[in-house]
Amino acid sequence: MNILVRFWNLVRVTFLEGMLHRTEDGQKLGFSSIRGWGANLMFAGITGCVIGLVWIAQRAHFELDALIATSEVLEVQEGETSDGDTVYQLTLRWTHENGTTHVTIPRVRASYYNVPIGTELDIKYDPDDPEDVRVETQEGPWYFPRLILIGSLMSFVMGRLLRGTPKA
Repeated sequence: MNILVRFWNLVRVTFLEGMLHRTEDGQKLGFSSIRGWGANLMFAGITGCVIGLVWIAQRAHFELDALIATSEVLEVQEGETSDGDTVYQLTLRWTHENGTTHVTIPRVRASYYNVPIGTELDIKYDPDDPEDVRVETQEGPWYFPRLILIGSLMSFVMGRLLRGTPKA
């Protein structure tokens, strides 16, 4: 329990100093105070770590239950992001472990999905929800959650260095 109390106190103090520019005893910190901006970076780092850990837990839950299958690309639809980048959405045919054939459009669209029709791709799917299909990528399933976690930890450490140890 002591660790949860210490963690909550850290979140409370970094929020007070960073977002409200106040110390625990109510003293006002200037907007451009290094202590305040360090606390902001620490708070952002804590928030990012929580997001990264939740994403990793969700991904681990899928990976533990997922089954692997080989799919065939039936259709490649070209689309565009709001930034004007070209992305592709695949229509895949694959066979469930129980022998039923599924035609699925994965939720994710990506620029590296520009593959010829008929290409075989490895997929992972949730056996309880066969519509939840994920195409294996070169980066692997942990790429983005890992980036979020590493960036958040760097933000926290930089904020801690900027903030220093306040004198009571």
